[in-house]
Amino acid sequence: MPVIRKITADIFPNLYRSFLASDDPLSTERDWRNIFDYAWPTEEGHCGYAMLEGDDVVGMIGMVFIDREIDGVTHKFCNLHTWWVREDYRGRSLSLLRPVLSMQGYTITHFTPCDKVRAISKRLGFEEISTQLRILPALNSFWHQSKIGPTDFLHDPDAIAGRVNEMDRRILTDHQPYNCEHLLFSDSGIDCYLLYTQVVRHRVTYCHIHHCSNWDVFKARETEVRRHLIRRHGVRFVAVDTRLAEAHNFRSGFDFWAPVAGLYKSDNLSPGQIDNLYSDIVFLKLTTLPTMKHELLKIGRRFLPTKTSQTARPVGQPA
Repeated sequence: MPVIRKITADIFPNLYRSFLASDDPLSTERDWRNIFDYAWPTEEGHCGYAMLEGDDVVGMIGMVFIDREIDGVTHKFCNLHTWWVREDYRGRSLSLLRPVLSMQGYTITHFTPCDKVRAISKRLGFEEISTQLRILPALNSFWHQSKIGPTDFLHDPDAIAGRVNEMDRRILTDHQPYNCEHLLFSDSGIDCYLLYTQVVRHRVTYCHIHHCSNWDVFKARETEVRRHLIRRHGVRFVAVDTRLAEAHNFRSGFDFWAPVAGLYKSDNLSPGQIDNLYSDIVFLKLTTLPTMKHELLKIGRRFLPTKTSQTARPVGQPA
């Protein structure tokens, strides 16, 4: 009979050997360890749940806990990730989710569910949260020259930390162990701090902005910022989450096709108040752009006879 126990740093090597090492070829052991052994203190004292049969890990669900200030109020967050159960234990998958469902006073997110997890979670009270991206492609330099003077860009985290407020300094410090990028620039003497990732997992590389401290300053300097990031990283475009920038229009920007969504459960926050920080999207530099292969396979499954045996991929494994 398998048992469920809280994941702590001491069992990480077992988690890594059992599943994580083969789950994602682009993530190293250190990348995964940083997710399951994050540096900031939490009162929960664990980072998820593992299903154990003796000493063997046969299932897991990762959890990232963080207290964050949103619009002047402190909220508890829990991001779910890496929900996996070995095939011969698939019937016990929900036992990993039961502790999550009993949590009170948390905003719970899961930005990378597979189709099966999405369907199960929605039946258990989760709602969809859009992961649609607004694409900001390269602009013609001649037609989009700045009329308000040059912009100075600062990328050094230590220098940025000395200029941002306490909340942004904590965000910067907490994300230092991960392969995130940081940028500070200003307009009319007002600073704007961006945290973003360079995404290489999609067939087209891009920069994904996850946090913006001042959207008005960003909008005023968006043309220069876009051009700077594209040139610095050699990417094709810059992207922001549509739900976070819904009130802003950007030159030549467009919303990308988004057939699937993430999940969230919250009594206090709306999707526009929930960003990707402190999640696997940022920590592992994941892409949220859909793939045509995934959509074609999903359409094809509608016309295939239903199998009685469970042969689907592990629950929570990326599509």
